[in-house]
Amino acid sequence: MCIKIIIGIGNYNKKLFYTRHNVGIWFINKIINNNFLKYIKFNKIYKIKNKNKKIYLYVPKSYINNIGIHILNIKKKLKIKNKNILIIYDEINIKPGKSKIKFIFNKNSTHNGIKNIIKYLNQKKIYYLRIGIGRPKNKKVLKNFVLEKPLNQEKKLIYKSINKSIKYIKLLFLSKNNNFKYIQNLINS
Repeated sequence: MCIKIIIGIGNYNKKLFYTRHNVGIWFINKIINNNFLKYIKFNKIYKIKNKNKKIYLYVPKSYINNIGIHILNIKKKLKIKNKNILIIYDEINIKPGKSKIKFIFNKNSTHNGIKNIIKYLNQKKIYYLRIGIGRPKNKKVLKNFVLEKPLNQEKKLIYKSINKSIKYIKLLFLSKNNNFKYIQNLINS
């Protein structure tokens, strides 16, 4: 595993910043600002260096359903291959406080942002980190659910999951052997 860019996806809208659908942005914001309270600059490419390694952090200036073209453009600009991209996003099929990372994505994803990314990048072999937000009991309110702020207890669990994931992503970034399976087991546990 050789990640060269971490992309947090969500909605470019200040009013939607603290909603469940923007968990990917919270992740990047946490790395850059070391907290969850600051509003991130969209479309800016951040760079982190450690010894001989560098990694880019990016949040597209877009709404989640149209995110694919922006990721394709940044990929071309930085000359990065799909296998070097890590996408961070919210997942309704995972409970708050849990996260999952994998290399290939299920083609039956219900996440419109992921569908759009797959469409533009023309393949599913990308690293994905899914941060659990849970799902409402009533499926009819799903659209509103992802565009609402999480309850305080949910938010604490989501932040806990983000912190844990960042810790292990950093470990992967700093390690010499890049043992993805080991890191995957730590994040997914």
